[in-house]
Amino acid sequence: MKLLLFIALFVLIYYLLSKYIFPYLIQRFIRKAQEKFQQFGQQNHPVDNRKEGEVKVDYVPPEAKKSGFNAESAEDVDFEEIKDK
Repeated sequence: MKLLLFIALFVLIYYLLSKYIFPYLIQRFIRKAQEKFQQFGQQNHPVDNRKEGEVKVDYVPPEAKKSGFNAESAEDVDFEEIKDK
């Protein structure tokens, strides 16, 4: 008799959890995830109020280092072509 009571109680608890509590928890989780996603999108992509055709540059690369080669001071070197026999 105790076994049947335990099984009936277990089925009743499982029914209540699956019908009311689990869906509530899942909806709550989804709502929180949506709120976080919206906050993330608003923080990383602010709305730009620019006119059409206006360009905004966010990144300016650093100036390239100048190499030690100076084309004006370079000398031309004559060379002879050696033919193999």
